[in-house]
Amino acid sequence: MHKDDTQQFASRRPLGRPVMWLGSGALFLGLTVAGLWAVAKLFGGTLPHLDPRLLQPRALGLIVLFLVVYFLADGLRLHLVLRALKAPVRFAQILPLVFINILFSNITPLATGGGFAQVWYLQRRDVPVGLSAAATTIRTILAMLVIFVAAPAFQLLAPARQVAGISGTVIESIVVFIVLYLVGFVVLLLRPAWMLGMIEGLLRLLSRLHVLGAARREAISDALNRAAQEFAQGFRQFLAAPLMLSGAALLSTVMYLLTLFAMPALLMSLLGIETNWFSVIGTLCVVTFLMYFAPTPGGAGFSELAFAGLMSGQMAPDQMVLVIFAWRFLTIYLGMGIGAIVSVFALRPRAHVAAPVKVDR
Repeated sequence: MHKDDTQQFASRRPLGRPVMWLGSGALFLGLTVAGLWAVAKLFGGTLPHLDPRLLQPRALGLIVLFLVVYFLADGLRLHLVLRALKAPVRFAQILPLVFINILFSNITPLATGGGFAQVWYLQRRDVPVGLSAAATTIRTILAMLVIFVAAPAFQLLAPARQVAGISGTVIESIVVFIVLYLVGFVVLLLRPAWMLGMIEGLLRLLSRLHVLGAARREAISDALNRAAQEFAQGFRQFLAAPLMLSGAALLSTVMYLLTLFAMPALLMSLLGIETNWFSVIGTLCVVTFLMYFAPTPGGAGFSELAFAGLMSGQMAPDQMVLVIFAWRFLTIYLGMGIGAIVSVFALRPRAHVAAPVKVDR
């Protein structure tokens, strides 16, 4: 990104209007409660009640272990990508960003706020905006590639009827969409001019229809061209980095997703439910894939209903509501709470120190 762009970015307020974020947080909370209520009404059962079995020392120890791996792997995957891009950032500086990202990505539709908050945070740690954007995008792409490859793999390794009752039609539709997405990603990486040409044609059409002004069209076109070039350059730099760094980034991504997907299976096992870990992990892989396109903040409401729909019949209704709430609390709500506290300190405006004034004697 150009120097002027970096200066303009640095001058913006990271949180915008507090009312906007409070409104998004309230919407997330409301949709979460509505989702749990809908699960209880549609599938039976009551709102979640804490089960003493989840508070036993062994259970708490396993849950804490999963959370430690989950949060550390999340931070490590971004840290390794930044190292591959030769960004001078220490791992200790990345840990707060784990919780900041969880907060902002879950109170904005399609996780749009998470990327902005991450870039802002890294820019304040002397990482150029373009490099920060490339790193956070690569981190997201790695996770999506793992999910998009794993989802059809579960169909091949286990019949669709064994993956929590997912129908073959649903799985096949998901596989087709995954293939199209991967093709688009490869085109963007290897032939960005093709995709930019299609987007430019669409922008010209909108301009002819007087939906988009000429100045606005040029600004959007310039921004897209710059972003595509930075992304392609950053991804090529990541691939050219030592295999130890890029491979470790991929491995930490797998560990992060594996603990995320396995958390409901752990909760089910601790509640004494007969658990097919492979089936639960496959189900969560599909749910997480679908959540990428949920229009609600953090997939609130949608994720609860999707999980319940795919896992119905695998456990009693009351237990299912509890598992859903505990899964979302441990992997999302807890991180959001920590992120709210961390954001107050990490993203607050820096105080400007006035230059000393000379006094004539």
